[in-house]
Amino acid sequence: MSIATTIFHIQGRTTEQVEAALDAIFAREERPRTLRVEGSYSATLARLDASEADYRYLLLRPHGAGGWTPLLELGSRTEGLDVELSRALEGATIVTVYQYGEVVSGYRVTRDGAELDRYCSDPTAFEGAEAPEESADAGDAGDVEALRGRPERFADLLPAGTTPADFTRVVLSPGWWETHDAGETAPQPTSDTDDSDDELVDEVDRMRCIALALELWSSDEYPLTQELEELPNKLVGPAIALGWQVARP
Repeated sequence: MSIATTIFHIQGRTTEQVEAALDAIFAREERPRTLRVEGSYSATLARLDASEADYRYLLLRPHGAGGWTPLLELGSRTEGLDVELSRALEGATIVTVYQYGEVVSGYRVTRDGAELDRYCSDPTAFEGAEAPEESADAGDAGDVEALRGRPERFADLLPAGTTPADFTRVVLSPGWWETHDAGETAPQPTSDTDDSDDELVDEVDRMRCIALALELWSSDEYPLTQELEELPNKLVGPAIALGWQVARP
């Protein structure tokens, strides 16, 4: 899987509605569209990879019982895009899942044009470095707590029989947060063969578990944690490649 992955899941909106919303958002920011290709998943992904557009997105058909439309962000990151999309789509619920290598993963939940909840698996992962948006605000104890994740705020998205407490215990707490709450220091690997590796959580798998718990694709499958180039067309289906440029002076 790529080093950094961000995937928006927009509930109850068609690909046409999401595309129109993206166009409106980037037009307001004077970022012209430079690419639109519709066709098989593999063909559109290849065109997107070859594009020189600064902002590159792959829009997939809706999946899951909730009708989630996946939007893969493959170019430069656009901070606050989920909030802007929710506003442009009349308050649509958007769940964004992300993962950075083997370091950190998490989610953001947006609804009615505002961020509802945010989770980062390790708020300290980028200390001393340029932090991504998800953990950039973890400067003090209060900010760290804001990244804990409060699934009770979106309990309606959890499937029947799964409580917010279950989701927290099984998916969110293992790793840094468990150690933090116990007042201990999180284990750090010192080599490829260090035994402490066994205590680390696989962040790609955590991202998959978040998506499965919320049934963003289906109740038993979430293929978007795989290498994108290896996903078969028959699984993902048709896609739309979209690209925009940075506004030029």
